[in-house]
Amino acid sequence: METLSKVKNSSNTLKTSFIASLNAKVKKANILFADKLTDKLWNGLEIEQYVRYLQVQYHLTKGVQSTFLAMASHADTRPYKELRAFLINFGYEEEMHYKLAEKDLQELGSQTGEIPFVVELWWAYQKAILPTKPLERLGATAILENIGNFAAPVIKELMAEADFITKKNNSFTQVHMHEELPHGDQIMDALANENFSEQHQAQILEGTTRATWLYANTIFDWIITGKLI
Repeated sequence: METLSKVKNSSNTLKTSFIASLNAKVKKANILFADKLTDKLWNGLEIEQYVRYLQVQYHLTKGVQSTFLAMASHADTRPYKELRAFLINFGYEEEMHYKLAEKDLQELGSQTGEIPFVVELWWAYQKAILPTKPLERLGATAILENIGNFAAPVIKELMAEADFITKKNNSFTQVHMHEELPHGDQIMDALANENFSEQHQAQILEGTTRATWLYANTIFDWIITGKLI
């Protein structure tokens, strides 16, 4: 009994440490993104930047359900029954969100365009890790679904001051502010509710680090400048 108790205490300590690390990484990404948003867009949002933002979101979300379904069907997620059910539901909820970005672009008189190289890079990374490190995709999801939390007031102010943004062309952003559809909280709760192995904890945390760089730096900088260098 004493040995079993020690094992349980060790498992609880490991889980607590993992959740603390996960929250810290999400917070760090939020601070980085909010600071960059304030620094780069202090003079307001330009229509070309908004178009690039929507084009990025269109290509980031189109087909996104396939990665969640792949995670749910992967042997590594077999021990996590509740997570598997969550991934299936989450994937299907996200499936049609690309249509919101497409509609907003049409309202602006723009098109979805070719997939930007920075988004190709994102998908190349996601598809490469799914067969061998599927839980890393969850770390990336935790960042994408929460990275705008601290920046929300800045985003709202930028949108309010941009005369080209109307109710007809900001449906994607409104949904993804997560005030009515709290996907950010949902993914964090799903991660906190499972007892992940040390290996899978490491994968999730690595996913947060890589996604922070890929989105808050690489993709966001391209949205702002439209240039790779």
